[in-house]
Amino acid sequence: MIRLMKSFRRLAIAAALAVVASAGVAAAADLLHPDGSLLEASAPPGILGPITEAGRTGWNCAPEHAATARAASAAGLPRT
Repeated sequence: MIRLMKSFRRLAIAAALAVVASAGVAAAADLLHPDGSLLEASAPPGILGPITEAGRTGWNCAPEHAATARAASAAGLPRT
């Protein structure tokens, strides 16, 4: 009986690994065009300036301001 359970467990692990492997193959196939070439970005991403004591150059947005807030209430965090 124990030998049967070990065999079943090995079979279940092998099946789980096969499912994970096929999911990985399917995910990789989404990165290909129908003709088989890889997808490429239309333009390179914009590069942000360096982070200094005053913050990041060119990064003037609400999350940046919230991250530099001194108090949680000023950061707009939800109350718990």
